[in-house]
Amino acid sequence: MHATTLNYSPLFRHDADLPDAFDWMACAVAGLEKLVELNVQTVKTSLREQEVLAGAALSSRSLNEVIELQSQQLPAALKKTFAYWRHVQEIAVETGGGLASVMQASVRSLATTLQAPVDIATSAASAQGRTSRLLSTYPPRAASGTPATIVDSSGRMISNNESGGSFR
Repeated sequence: MHATTLNYSPLFRHDADLPDAFDWMACAVAGLEKLVELNVQTVKTSLREQEVLAGAALSSRSLNEVIELQSQQLPAALKKTFAYWRHVQEIAVETGGGLASVMQASVRSLATTLQAPVDIATSAASAQGRTSRLLSTYPPRAASGTPATIVDSSGRMISNNESGGSFR
């Protein structure tokens, strides 16, 4: 009987997993930074607009001018709100695409890592001119046509395929 010796190498190495985790975090943090920048810009713009609106309200001559000023701001506020959420969606899609590409690279790396032991086993088996016990590249042998017999530890027949015996 021929024995095949395979060298042990761990499937998951911490030194190889660290760059993958760093890539994931870098992509997520980049998306978060963009979202924070958008929010800071939105707050600054909103504060400037409120300052201008407060000045206009204080310089108005009647209550009707103040009410008209507020009613004119409603369509602009709706447009700004939709624009803000469109930017949030673009950031989310871009970040999701980045995370998907990092995940795809990680899965590709994992598949390569998992394929290595299989390649070693098949190459070792083919070098010896036979199949590995773990991997069989040949189709299974057909049954010889003889009925299978079940015997106990003393060698007495318990059952076979032809008789359909019981296990009592």
